[in-house]
Amino acid sequence: MFADRHTIKLPLSPHVPQIVHTTKAPGPQTAQSIAQDWIAKFEDALKSGEGFSKVLQPDAWWRDFLALSWDIRTLHGLDKISPYLSDNLAHTKPHNLKLRQNEKFAPAFATPIEGLEWVESQFDFETEVGRGSGMLRLVQGTDGIWKGQMIYTALQELKGFEDKAGARRPHGSDELKTASGRELNWLEQRQKQIEFVDEEPTVLVVGAGQSGLNMGARLQAMGVSCLLVDRNARIGDNWRNRYRTLVTHDPVQYTHMAYLPFPSNWPTFTPKDKLGDWFEAYASLMELNVWTGTGPKAGSTFYDDTTKTWTVQIERKGVLRTLHPKHIVLATGHAGEAKVPTFRGQSDFEGLAYHASHHKDASLTGDAKGKNVVVIGTGNSGHDIAQNYEENGAYVTMVQRRGTYVIGARKGLFMLHEGMYDETGPPTEDADICGQSLPIPVQFALNVGGTSRITEAEKETLDGLTKAGFKLDFGEDKSGIFRKYITRGGGYYIDIGCSQLIIDGKIKVVQSPDGISHFERDSLVLADGKKLPADIVVLATGYDNMRTSAQKIFGETVASRCKDVWDLDQEGEVNAMWRPSGHPGFWFMGGSLALCRIMSRFVALQIKATEESIIH
Repeated sequence: MFADRHTIKLPLSPHVPQIVHTTKAPGPQTAQSIAQDWIAKFEDALKSGEGFSKVLQPDAWWRDFLALSWDIRTLHGLDKISPYLSDNLAHTKPHNLKLRQNEKFAPAFATPIEGLEWVESQFDFETEVGRGSGMLRLVQGTDGIWKGQMIYTALQELKGFEDKAGARRPHGSDELKTASGRELNWLEQRQKQIEFVDEEPTVLVVGAGQSGLNMGARLQAMGVSCLLVDRNARIGDNWRNRYRTLVTHDPVQYTHMAYLPFPSNWPTFTPKDKLGDWFEAYASLMELNVWTGTGPKAGSTFYDDTTKTWTVQIERKGVLRTLHPKHIVLATGHAGEAKVPTFRGQSDFEGLAYHASHHKDASLTGDAKGKNVVVIGTGNSGHDIAQNYEENGAYVTMVQRRGTYVIGARKGLFMLHEGMYDETGPPTEDADICGQSLPIPVQFALNVGGTSRITEAEKETLDGLTKAGFKLDFGEDKSGIFRKYITRGGGYYIDIGCSQLIIDGKIKVVQSPDGISHFERDSLVLADGKKLPADIVVLATGYDNMRTSAQKIFGETVASRCKDVWDLDQEGEVNAMWRPSGHPGFWFMGGSLALCRIMSRFVALQIKATEESIIH
């Protein structure tokens, strides 16, 4: 919707002679001295609330995660940054800004694209209510003065309510409580806590997958009472119940969960059942309160705007219990309900037709060998399912309506994370700060070069796909996978083997820009009249907005007050996810494993600040 306004051109650095490009050599033009001089002037401007034109470029960007306002914001240009600061500096009072001095994120010169040079560094700071971290990127003007071009500020913790971790970890025995004149041991206390015998949860999290588990861990570390409910019989079933051959599409170094990274001998790509077992272990080790086989009863959820309290009837294995949480977090995944199109003549089709969300394994749909299988859609699920059927002996045809971005799991995917989320990378928390520090439109612009390099590295595969009749699309402005993910939630394939099957002609690809005309008894007819013989048709047609899940679970009254979820707003931030949803006390939480780790912190901070009356 906002594609044009999120396609930007990055500024280029003017030629200014006599710069010493080293972080170590003495003199006024080292990266260290440039950054130190700038951050001192920047802090003075923050304290006085004026003089920002002296420290920020006219076309500067500022991305802020809760440090200055209780939202996730991106401001572009001094004409937008200045009023944002005027509205928020008086009550947030940023101060005590300190540059990072560790090797990876100490001040250094960097050239993100040819013709653009900046000084970048991480820094830490305090506000009136918390502590935060950020990134600065300074660009030199024609006058030789270095000013802020890209600034990122992110609240990391609230003063007085820091995570009970590290040096603040629980004692282990002091926390044991007494009841009826006797001390409870750890097991007895956990049994009482998980049942919420004497209390109600402050937060009800619906969904105990990666979104809910990271959310629960963050909240409990901040001392917020939290109950997770999940319809599945076991924690981790949301992955176990998916198709048999599924593995994670992101490498393990990128997918760690909050507080508990994967072991160093964990596989790079995690099989679904192994990940399900990890989720189950995580919930136990992190002492999360999870009720499985449980969910809100349809039509039973109400919000009282006066008391700012929910009333929710929870159905747990046939038994109803009414809860009154202050907050509900919908953590059922970043997508909503499956998009299941229907076509003329579908009821007359004598074969099997189903949505990709119902796929388990080709071997479970009868003897697949020799069957004609048509897969509609060429995203991740469509490719994985096509590959699954081909490996079970079926004749598979994929129907493609528009181009798809393809990136290899063995080469291109690792190029995306090189030096940041790999074995040579910095600590995950520092990588997370850096990874979120650039405004999303700026990330798009920088990704153009990276996508080009990946394309060259994978030229043989991509040329083979084109020759086989597969239509490639490199995204808006040729910026690659991230733009497709964050705006559409699809339109790409992380190649784990299906591309070679297409290249080898083992899986056929048919183009149909205008889609499907109708079903016949034993075939699928495309819009141009072409008939595809079909015994099985898989609709890999994607998912709706997450707001549709809210409507299904909580009803139209709740959903009608929520904003649409995903895609980008006018500033270039994700709509309604991880930030105010439009409905008070209601939060959307979802995304990849990595995003759930990163963004759960900020949802938990907003909830904790609300409960401590820091947010009014």
